[in-house]
Amino acid sequence: MGKIALVTDSTAYLYEEEVKRYAVTVVPLTVNFPDGFIYDGLVDARDFFARVEKSGKVPFTSQPSVGAFVEAYKALIAEGKEVVSIHISARLSGTFESARGAASMVDPGKITVVDSTVTSAPMAYLVLAAARWAEEGCSRAEIAARLEQAKKEIGAFFVPHTLDYLKKGGRIGGAQALLGSLLQIKPLLYLREGQIEVFDKVRTKRKAMQRMLQQLPREKKQLEVAAVHCMAPEDAAAIKEAVLEMAPHARVEIRELGPVLSTHCGPGLVGIGFWARD
Repeated sequence: MGKIALVTDSTAYLYEEEVKRYAVTVVPLTVNFPDGFIYDGLVDARDFFARVEKSGKVPFTSQPSVGAFVEAYKALIAEGKEVVSIHISARLSGTFESARGAASMVDPGKITVVDSTVTSAPMAYLVLAAARWAEEGCSRAEIAARLEQAKKEIGAFFVPHTLDYLKKGGRIGGAQALLGSLLQIKPLLYLREGQIEVFDKVRTKRKAMQRMLQQLPREKKQLEVAAVHCMAPEDAAAIKEAVLEMAPHARVEIRELGPVLSTHCGPGLVGIGFWARD
């Protein structure tokens, strides 16, 4: 990858082979239980929620410390690298601010910190694209400019089984208005300008999933889609199949949420993350 190194946080939920292929440095968030904490990453969701149930209350999550980013940046710059650091929406987590603070302390002239305005699969797409551009020889400034364009082409929609986890985690955003009115509806939520907002309200999860699929810009020549889920593999598989029927040219995969986003979204969530461009 030449002189550019990529840093991200754990909520991209990159596969191990992706991290190794592009030598991405992943700085993890944490999930905190009464009896200790775990680092975020791809783990068995059933085991994770079994621990949540055993603890008797929903755990809380923490952003990485400034020091964790300082350590990562210093190590890379010592290798002669410049850094592009891509992170979860600043409106969902303080991770971006931790990274930016660390960059200012280490060497702001060699580190570009990017607010992805998303998380999960769409953020993974940005990180992997930046890694490919670095391999192609793009400069840090060129990668940053391309990322700003790419941010206009990505999106995320999702259907939670319940809003309880988002409410308890304080990440409910514009969906706050739905609380107390969910007995007969399923909300379709999306990320808009980095925050969770309500896109639509329908009667069943099946209809919410159909409505979600209708938002895919299937006419775009290049379409990458991830069916994202938290303990809902059958729903994710159904979404993948439906996307391929709608857009046979699309590259479609299934990605699962790890502990931090699962803590806030809860089991049963299903969604799509996409990158659509001509």
